[in-house]
Amino acid sequence: MSIRKLISYIGCLIKYAAAFAVAPFIKNKTRNKDLWIIAERGIDARDNAYHLFKYIRKTHPEINISYIITKNSSDRKNVEEPGRIIDFGSFEHFLAMAISKVKISTHIMGYSPNINLFVHLDKLGLVKGKKIFLQHGIIKDNLTYLYYNNTGLDLFVCSAKPEIDYIRENYGYPDGVLQMLGLCRYDYLEKNEKKTNKILLMPTWRVALQNCTEKEFCSSMYFKKYQHLLNSNKLEEILEKYNYELIFYPHIEVQKFLDCFTTDKKHIKIMGFKDSTVQDLLIYSDILITDFSSVFFDYGYMEKPMIFYQFDKEAFRKNHYGEGYFKYERDGFGEVVTEEEDVIFQLCRIIENGSKPEEIYLDRIHKFFTVRDENNCKRNFEAIYDIAGGKCNEKGKHNNSRI
Repeated sequence: MSIRKLISYIGCLIKYAAAFAVAPFIKNKTRNKDLWIIAERGIDARDNAYHLFKYIRKTHPEINISYIITKNSSDRKNVEEPGRIIDFGSFEHFLAMAISKVKISTHIMGYSPNINLFVHLDKLGLVKGKKIFLQHGIIKDNLTYLYYNNTGLDLFVCSAKPEIDYIRENYGYPDGVLQMLGLCRYDYLEKNEKKTNKILLMPTWRVALQNCTEKEFCSSMYFKKYQHLLNSNKLEEILEKYNYELIFYPHIEVQKFLDCFTTDKKHIKIMGFKDSTVQDLLIYSDILITDFSSVFFDYGYMEKPMIFYQFDKEAFRKNHYGEGYFKYERDGFGEVVTEEEDVIFQLCRIIENGSKPEEIYLDRIHKFFTVRDENNCKRNFEAIYDIAGGKCNEKGKHNNSRI
């Protein structure tokens, strides 16, 4: 694996050097002038970058922006109609890295051909242009890889006052980089008022399992806990009694092991990346069961009930992310439990309560999200435009509005 990675790095460096050599001759052509590039992870178009790209193509067609995505991505159709696409990993992709004035992504270096390599190249000053971090979610933990000395970002999007205050105090960003603009996808996070009788089980990943084999994964506590829950007779009884369906949709980093999970329960369904988007699952479900995933903020934004199943809290804090400003027992939008039987008990309580959040959790949600509107894409665009320095057509200029 190390040799393969080294060969991959060398190949990327050669292409990037060639792109820089060619750049002076093509950067002022109409197709490349004042280019913005935008991506998520290079394989998807369903998150904040996708929604911002759609917004810019619709309301500011004068902006020369291209979406970077793989040829075989199931999400490619989402961005083909709105505008220009650059194939991930193509030489055009390396050219775009060399000449683009603005680089936008939901993940650090998500617009690059190789995230790990380009993080290092950026620290050497070899990634030019304004770097914009839309975020994949709302930060609540101590994520040291997002400290300023590790990113050198020009814009870091935040969505809530506790979040931006914590990052400002701990992450070392200069004034003006952190801006509370809101997540672009929240413009489309409509609350589905009609009950669907669906429960979403959506846990996050574990860094300790990132490079493990299938055999190692299947022997982990993570796998055993969720596999047991998916085959719980008690859970199946509850689902059948109240006519609910539970959908298991783990984090994308876990989905390479999705086939390891099995169940013969007729009210439990295992779904993967190609079956649905996270946003659709969040909108069209009534109850969320998660662990430490920041996806619960989206659910809270829609004022829906949730349960936190944290069977490995100590190990998570030790090996994954250190605790930040958010204390689940104090600040969480739902009950925190550590045992499977308590998950089922709380689930039963929520269903019998009409699948509505209790007042204590609604109060926490309202205090956390002080503003909820449909202007997140607009605020993000205007902030990026300002940072770009007015390089594009003046028609794109608007007065700033911030949360």
